[in-house]
Amino acid sequence: MSCHFKHHVNSSRLLCVKADLTPVSFQNFWQDVQQQAAQIQPLASSIWALWEQDSYEFLVLFFAALQAGKQVLLPPNRVSELERELAAEQIHFLKRFELQHDSDAIQLNLDDAFLSQAQVYFYTSGSTGQPKKIPRTLEQLFNEVAGLDASFSLPADTIAIATVSHQHIYGLLFKLLWPLASGRSFYQHQLAFPEDVADIQQKIAGFQRPNYVISSPALLKRWTTDVLLQDCLLVYSSGGKLDAGVRPYLNSPITEVFGSSETGGIAHRQADDALWTPFANVEVGTGEQSELVVRADHAYSQDWILTGDKVELTDSENLKSTFKLLGRLDRIVKLEEKRLSLDAIEQSLLTVEGVQQSHVLVYEKEHRQILAAVVVLTEAARAELIALGKAKFAAQLKAQLVNKLESMAIPRQWRFLSQMPQNAQSKLNKQYLKSLFSPMQLPVVLEHQVDEDQISYQLEFTPELECFKGHFPGHPIYPGVGQIGFIQHFARQNWADLHWCSGFEQLKFQDLIRPYMAVHLTLKRKAHKVSFELQLRDKTLASGRLLFALEQQQPQVTG
Repeated sequence: MSCHFKHHVNSSRLLCVKADLTPVSFQNFWQDVQQQAAQIQPLASSIWALWEQDSYEFLVLFFAALQAGKQVLLPPNRVSELERELAAEQIHFLKRFELQHDSDAIQLNLDDAFLSQAQVYFYTSGSTGQPKKIPRTLEQLFNEVAGLDASFSLPADTIAIATVSHQHIYGLLFKLLWPLASGRSFYQHQLAFPEDVADIQQKIAGFQRPNYVISSPALLKRWTTDVLLQDCLLVYSSGGKLDAGVRPYLNSPITEVFGSSETGGIAHRQADDALWTPFANVEVGTGEQSELVVRADHAYSQDWILTGDKVELTDSENLKSTFKLLGRLDRIVKLEEKRLSLDAIEQSLLTVEGVQQSHVLVYEKEHRQILAAVVVLTEAARAELIALGKAKFAAQLKAQLVNKLESMAIPRQWRFLSQMPQNAQSKLNKQYLKSLFSPMQLPVVLEHQVDEDQISYQLEFTPELECFKGHFPGHPIYPGVGQIGFIQHFARQNWADLHWCSGFEQLKFQDLIRPYMAVHLTLKRKAHKVSFELQLRDKTLASGRLLFALEQQQPQVTG
């Protein structure tokens, strides 16, 4: 794969289309890398965290750090708690350096030895929800890129457009490293909505190049037939199972990608019920419990890796066999000596009228294991929930399950949301869902997006929130002091140097927040002031500014 880099290092070919449609060539990119690497090389720390929203800036710093002989850690977010944890390990976040007039660029090194030694760490939630660091070398990452190129036929002039983050391995590979290695190009910014994708495709039409879209099941299920893709050869989806019936809403074919941070990409398919086809450089087999085992030259280990997924191979003797996924083995739980399949319970829930999505889990309370469900309802069922109240609605729902599930398999606790919470990679945040059954101090975070000039949240106010208790019996509302509390929390979570709230300006509480409302929170920062606005559709519910004392940040130490 290194030969691909050498071929394009001095190329005038288009690599990046910036937001203002300015083109950046491969040659200009690598010169930028050389200059930043010269600034990073003298720094004392050997490992640096990288969190950068801008895909071009990210790619420059990613390669500059590796060229400077540093290791790169790609965290799943940049919340203040993680920033403090990393700082305690002397790991700081990398940022672009202002170039000195007399600074020299370092010589690029893209030989095989560099690729095999350049170390990158990804975070994955793991089966327990506790983050794990997964090591990868550049050689392994580019082996995976080679597997993509051998598995999919895309024209050399194609532009990648992404709605997923490059901080996750899926976005990094499909949006950035694949174009970089193959001479293709990418659009600079991550997009948030289907309409944004269609708008950008229209804007880049002047380049007279086809494009492909890298997305997630969470975004694709929101697609409507009136949002038409333009010059789009293919849409990729990864991060979870694509719901059946989504494909007809898009006017371009969807390829699902199955894999994990540990194994990398494993297989792909083009239809809802199709078998999975392993990537060109992936071998598959099964373990004692019909568990999928994988071997690939791009995985963190060269040995066979157990995946935790139960499968049925079409030909057990063939290492390139297609296969059918049968569910997660770790979703078989033992409850009061009874073995239950959480996947099977979810499938039963989906047959109940009004249920759109469900996630079933087991949590522990006072040394007892309790079966619980998080459910997304249709609009009609949600209106019925609000009219009847949670207790009566849940009783009706459980009554419909009596003939579908044994008593032990009917969830005892329920949370009803307008959508499933997603993490930064648009994946189901299972550990967060479990936390919804503990005493709830904060509204449910359905979505969290960091843009260049603002941070936004989609928040849902479930009736179980502590702030609803006592405000007021029979007519609960979320009090203003509670709103200030969670706004402080989210501001400090995103900006690590905010210490405590020292005052307020222009606070306005214009309307009430009631149970089951899904509200949009926008945060903008200027120096020590954070302005906020809470909106329900186009209606402002509250706004104002919070004033913070600032923590003294540790400067970056140079060698």
